[in-house]
Amino acid sequence: MSDAPRDRIATRAVHAGFAPAENLGAVTPPIYQSATFISANTEELEEINEGKRRGFVYSRIRNPTVLAAEQRIAALEEAESAVLFASGMAAVAGALAPFLCAGDELVALPDIYGGTIRHFNDILPRQGVSVRWAASLAPEDVEACITEKTKIIYAETPTNPLVRVVDLPALSELARKAGAKLIVDGTLGGPMNQRPLQLGVDLVTHSASKYLNGHGDLIVGTVVGSRKLTREIRSLQQAAGAIMDPHGAWLLMRGMATYPLRMAQHNRAGLEVARFLAADPRVSKVHYPGLPDHLDHELAKRQMSGFGGLLSFELKDPGHARHVVDATRLFGIGPSIGGVESLISQPGNTSHHSVPLERRREMGISDGLVRISLGIEDIEDLIADLSQALEGCK
Repeated sequence: MSDAPRDRIATRAVHAGFAPAENLGAVTPPIYQSATFISANTEELEEINEGKRRGFVYSRIRNPTVLAAEQRIAALEEAESAVLFASGMAAVAGALAPFLCAGDELVALPDIYGGTIRHFNDILPRQGVSVRWAASLAPEDVEACITEKTKIIYAETPTNPLVRVVDLPALSELARKAGAKLIVDGTLGGPMNQRPLQLGVDLVTHSASKYLNGHGDLIVGTVVGSRKLTREIRSLQQAAGAIMDPHGAWLLMRGMATYPLRMAQHNRAGLEVARFLAADPRVSKVHYPGLPDHLDHELAKRQMSGFGGLLSFELKDPGHARHVVDATRLFGIGPSIGGVESLISQPGNTSHHSVPLERRREMGISDGLVRISLGIEDIEDLIADLSQALEGCK
């Protein structure tokens, strides 16, 4: 690696993956909305196909706008390569596909996104892959699930919606000893708050619809890692066709340019709102790793540089949860996270709606749990809105 100084993340967010000098001086990346690219002759076409010459042939295989967005994500994660997919769940499926065959096993940590749970329960068994669920996030419980058939350990950190933090160096060591790959969903942390690849993780997935894009107008996922691993992922992606379109990649490039600025505000809002809720007598529990009483606070301080803009809380009277959600004015009732607008929901009827009730309860997701994704609005206005909503809890 070069000893030359590296640009910091805010600079990479604006400039990585795109050179105006190579695009007629355009300050904004162009959208190459073309399915097909013309070669000068058959020799050039063959050299592009063989990777001997830089160029493009067909957008299902490679597109300039998509490539620029991939390079920017890789730069943010300080990774060698990134692959964009049509959605976050397509990215999860794409990250698993090259490394699992019938008869293999995947060890999953229990506190993960509801859509991923559904994939593990409904899709992987049909492919002959067994999923072994760890009893908790503790490394010793993960180790207890590992067998000679284990090919992947899968985790999410921080988790959604309880915002738990997983010990990535410990899991990385377990995966290394088992000869397995560690794949982590890093959506909630994002590359500004944590970089799992630097903690021994093999591949990181993101629902880039969330914090990386940040504007609520795009569905997109990504897998980030070494060129060796992403090359295998990209090869299967091209065969399956779960690609990102050029216009979506352009929107993502636009969103990533302001990512560090937005994330800084998310971090500030998350901590201030968490402190406000923790002091409210009507709230029994706040799930936010920036609070000293959070189960993973010390781990989060070691592993993360910011605690994010997502938190959840429980009311002393669970029956008031629906009222609080309905009574907010600035918070939109919606299932997503990571946008410029603040959202509020009950995970039981949004992110984990597809998870059976008993499984939700085992995960600690009660019907009285309220999740909020803090946007970039004025923090005092957000607190005032939550305050007036809580006033109705009589």
